[in-house]
Amino acid sequence: AHDLRAAMGLPGGQLVANPIPKADEVAPELLEQAISTAISDAASSAIAAKDVTPFLLQRVFELTDGASLTANIALVLNNARLGADIARHFATQ
Repeated sequence: AHDLRAAMGLPGGQLVANPIPKADEVAPELLEQAISTAISDAASSAIAAKDVTPFLLQRVFELTDGASLTANIALVLNNARLGADIARHFATQ
């Protein structure tokens, strides 16, 4: 895709979707419930603006007994691995 964009004179980046490894994901039902509860808690506590994201992350962490943080760390590591693989590929061309 990069070569095609370059040949057409189009600037920009490349979006790469990289899902979390199955072994590291939080069960969708648990995560959906935790997010829904966290959003409701934020609204009832009048959490707003820049305080929303940190509140939601902390609340989801609590509601999943820390599994959301473990999953996020695994996702970051998997993204770094894929990024290194992509970089290695371009460096050897």
